[in-house]
Amino acid sequence: MKDKRNAGMGNERNKQWQVGILLFDHVDVLDYSGPYEVFSLTVWEAAQVPLLLMNRIAAEDKPFCVKTVSQDGQLVTAHNGLKIQPDYSFHDHPAFDITIIPGGPLNAVKSGKNNAELLQWIVSQHRCGSWVASICSGAIMLAEAGLLVNKQATTNAFAMDYLAEGYPSTEVVQNVRFVDNGDIFTSAGVSAGIDLSFHMVARLLGQEVARTTSLTIEYPYYEPN
Repeated sequence: MKDKRNAGMGNERNKQWQVGILLFDHVDVLDYSGPYEVFSLTVWEAAQVPLLLMNRIAAEDKPFCVKTVSQDGQLVTAHNGLKIQPDYSFHDHPAFDITIIPGGPLNAVKSGKNNAELLQWIVSQHRCGSWVASICSGAIMLAEAGLLVNKQATTNAFAMDYLAEGYPSTEVVQNVRFVDNGDIFTSAGVSAGIDLSFHMVARLLGQEVARTTSLTIEYPYYEPN
């Protein structure tokens, strides 16, 4: 897999990035669906947006192929009861270029941080070259997996103290929408995962493409200072 840190639109037009979004019981819906929509509704150029909205662009012609994955591939019940059928399990998914780790209520996240197979899977994604990004309280699982040691990170405002006290080697940053550590990313709470996803699109394809996606979904494009 190419080094995505310096990837740009110009020489990557034929590239399609594989995005895997983790699902688990009680996952926060917007934590996973926000990034799902951003990557799914990104196209190479603004002229393609009308075709996209009419479902006239083949999946293989989009910059991103977005799939969901859970530990066992079985039906997941999200926070507040939404039922979701993952595309894959840990044992049959394709290689991901980008791996998204959403959050959820603290009890769900605590269950995740005590799940050795889940933590090992997160580590393996990074080890295999995938960008790994947490949304909201998903940062706690990244920290438990050891991916935030000596790094900056952010999370949901209500989980800041938990992250800071439980993982003192991580510098917890407040009042930001996301933190970019090169190939490991964290976002603030819930909707901030959309901002992080725009940022990742911009890193790969440029800010013009990311702005086009923000217009497509009618969500403000956030540019950090």
